[in-house]
Amino acid sequence: MKKGSDHQKGKLVPFTQTGESLYKRGMAIYQKGQLEKAVKYLGKAAELEPEEPMIALQIAMIETELGHFQKSNERLKRISESTDPSMTEVHYFMANNYAHLGLFQEAYRHVNTYLQDQPDGEFSEDAEDLLDLLQFEDEDGFDDEFEQDDLIIHQEKAGKLLADGKFKEAIEVLEDVIERYPDYWSAYNNLALAYFYQGETEQASAILTEVLNRNPGNLHALCNLAVFYHYQGRTKELEALVKALETVRPFLIEHRFKLGATFALLGKHEQAYGWLKSLAKKGFEGDSGFHYWLSHSAWHSGYKKAAEEAWKRVIEEQPEKAGQEPWNRATSRNDEKLKTFYPEERMFILFKDIQESDSLLTEDAPEYFTAIEKAYYHMLQSNDPQDTPISRAHLVACDLLKHFDLHEKAHQGLFYMWFHIVYHGSVDGYTFQNVEALSAAVEYLWRKVRGSKLTQKEIAAKYGIAPGTLARYKRELELYLP
Repeated sequence: MKKGSDHQKGKLVPFTQTGESLYKRGMAIYQKGQLEKAVKYLGKAAELEPEEPMIALQIAMIETELGHFQKSNERLKRISESTDPSMTEVHYFMANNYAHLGLFQEAYRHVNTYLQDQPDGEFSEDAEDLLDLLQFEDEDGFDDEFEQDDLIIHQEKAGKLLADGKFKEAIEVLEDVIERYPDYWSAYNNLALAYFYQGETEQASAILTEVLNRNPGNLHALCNLAVFYHYQGRTKELEALVKALETVRPFLIEHRFKLGATFALLGKHEQAYGWLKSLAKKGFEGDSGFHYWLSHSAWHSGYKKAAEEAWKRVIEEQPEKAGQEPWNRATSRNDEKLKTFYPEERMFILFKDIQESDSLLTEDAPEYFTAIEKAYYHMLQSNDPQDTPISRAHLVACDLLKHFDLHEKAHQGLFYMWFHIVYHGSVDGYTFQNVEALSAAVEYLWRKVRGSKLTQKEIAAKYGIAPGTLARYKRELELYLP
């Protein structure tokens, strides 16, 4: 505008959002059911109004709805200890969260704190009901020896060990957790998975049965049991359990995701899509696993556009999964081919297929592979594999190929026996040193099962080793036989 103009310059008023406006916006979004988005707005409001306990309390309550019990309690603890210690109702909310986490002693402590301060308070009836549910064998108090932070550390450690395929170590950690906290159901469920991944299916099922006997309706246990039945081919039991799961209407976000993902894995795509789509509508972000199952269930339910949108999110977080879209027929065929119960069987199939074609290796390892299977898969993909236990185990299988025809059904039992040893030996940390000795030992064990009369001396000579060496390795491998 020119100098001297009769028009006055407009004054730019910067737009600033207050904590109150962000709070109202967050609550409006919450009323629409978009919980994750609501937390973001309320979180910004809390940053502007850090001394306002009601904002923090509202966030904590939404975190509970999302199944983020630990996060909720961390926020509630801050309110209780610093923001507004007079808000004793936070102890009731903390008790509720601890009950969901299976930390019943902590729940008992906090619900009593609330009732002692507000025996006729707004939540006193609900608190009394919760107190009735918290049954303790030890009436004298709490086990202060094992605090909440220590429990979380142990759970995270066990989770990492499971992800790394170190099932034996994970079992030790989880059994220690259960001994200290006998009502912590999450540890039982993870322990069952650890035994299942090791191939100890009876023990895994027994643990879940114990959980369901002591905590009927535990959704994680029911879903895990359904997956076990699926891989074991126990069709009748699976059908009955799926019918029961179809009637479940979980309130918590965590449980809805578990149910949806389980249905997707079981091939119940329409049920899976119903649950996962409802979470997406509420603004649930999840991770690549959530979008992976959402995409698959949408595609197989006939919702092409929704499947493509969800897959975009998968690729954003894991670009290496390009080519594994649910509409990729080759991927679907290979995925179904490898979806067998035993990990050692999947490893055998990989070895067999790689002799004919390397097409499988252009894709990423399937999600359901254990860490040991993934290590083998990645080793097969490598142009220059390092000298590792799994690569040496592979060399033994290649050595056996010099003497046996992989296409002969009678000979396939030898290779299957070897991969059973490979998987369970890897779980135990076996190093697979001395390829020739291992080849001779597994051949001898296989022939022994088949009633062959070949002696250790004859087989040792075939592989150019001493009979005593064969005998030593035979004893080592026998530890990992079925």
